[in-house]
Formats: sequence, C-alpha cells, structure tokens
Amino acid sequence: MAVTLLSLLITIVFLENFRSWEKAIKKVNYRNKEVITAGGVVFVVAIILTNICAAFLFDDTYVLEPLMLAAAGMGFSGLLDDVYGSNTVKGLKGHFSQLRRGRITTGTVKAIMGLGIACFISLKKGGSILEIMINALIIALSANLLNLMDLRPGRACRFFLVSTLILFGYFLYTKNISLIFWFMPLVASVLVFLVYDSREVLMMGDAGANVLGMSLGIMVVWGSSFYARISALIFLVGIHLFAEYYSLSKIIEGLTIIKRKFL
Repeated sequence: MAVTLLSLLITIVFLENFRSWEKAIKKVNYRNKEVITAGGVVFVVAIILTNICAAFLFDDTYVLEPLMLAAAGMGFSGLLDDVYGSNTVKGLKGHFSQLRRGRITTGTVKAIMGLGIACFISLKKGGSILEIMINALIIALSANLLNLMDLRPGRACRFFLVSTLILFGYFLYTKNISLIFWFMPLVASVLVFLVYDSREVLMMGDAGANVLGMSLGIMVVWGSSFYARISALIFLVGIHLFAEYYSLSKIIEGLTIIKRKFL
C-alpha cells in the first residue's frame, strides 16, 4: 500500500512539473490540437523509484528487475522516437522495409531494442527453448500493442487498465496474489495519467506506451499458465497482422458510433 501511495505521489508531482517545463515537446493530435507529448516518461520514473523502495522493504522481488529493465530500455527507445521520429514511416513492416534499404529509423531502433530486451527478460525467467521463444514474443509484441492503441486520448490507458483488471482476476483465481501487489504502483500511476491524457493536457507518447505494453507482457508471462500464454500469443500475432492492413482506430471508432446509436 505504501509503495502504491508513493507511486501516486511521484506521478502527480512529476506531471504537474513536467507540463510546465520550458522545452517540453509538443505534437499535434488527431484534432489538430497541440499537446505536450512524451508524458509517459513518468511511468519510467514511477517504476524505477517505487521498485527501488520495494527492494528495501521486501525480500520477494523476483519481478522487479525485469520491470525496471523494461521501463528503462523501452522508455529510452520510446522517447527517442517521440523526439526524433517521423510520421512518414509507419508500422513494423514500414520500419523493417527501410532497414532492408540500409536506413535506420527510430522505429527500427525501438523494435530491435524491444525484441532484445524481451529476449533477455525471457532468458532470465528460464524454461524450455519453446517457452523462452513464446515469452519473448509475448513481451515484445505487447510493447508494440499499446503503440497501436495510443492514437486517441485515454485509449491506451484504458486498454492497459482493462487488461490489467482481467489479469488481476486471473491472478486471484490462481492465488498468485504477489503479482497484483507488484503491479499496483504502475496501475496507480496510469490512473493518474488517464486524467491528463483524457483531457488532452498531455500525451503519453511512445515513451509511455512502450513501457506499459512491455509491463503488460511481463505480467502475462510471469503469471499465466503455458496454454494461457499460447492463447495470448495467438491474439497478439493476429492483431498485429490485422493492423498492418487495416486501421484499428477506424474500427474502434466505428464500434463506438454503433454503440451510441443503438445501445
């Protein structure tokens, strides 16, 4: 509880100061409104500081190291994309097609970093070769999934919170309560950020979306059975293949319009 309250405090104090920084980066959102981006770096700060605090207070901190590595690595590569990235190349297919031509984009760096970190975390967790491959793919694809969701205010935060709620229910069912405890500080930070994101005060940017996505993947890998992970991987591969050819935003907005008209 104390660590979760600390996360809330860190997030509020950081964001209130971050939005007033003189050289904060601004980007135009889907409504052509200039909004400060890369606010998701707060998740990096919250994860690292609260996990350091937890390491002093508790012994069973087996999931803190991968979380901190994911936050630092994906926060850096995401921030690199937020600051230097271009909107001319989109999707994994687009970035790797540029790589084949000898051009390295910020998206390519982010994808390679994400896969590398995912493989390292999966290796450290251990298991059979098949399990290591499955776990690495889940972690890497989860990092990119939140990027696909972060195209409208609050959407990525809501997706993360709903996914986390489902996973917490699963952890309760399997009596894996400790994982709920370790991820609660991040959930608290996301709840605070949702207020800023929904009101178009801040955008999380890739610096935040990648961190949340990879954290979600770590949650799945650390707390799910083998067959549950297989199901998660099938879902992730399917949605990434779908997103290469169709716009998830248009489909989600279409479903929202239908809901408003008929429900």
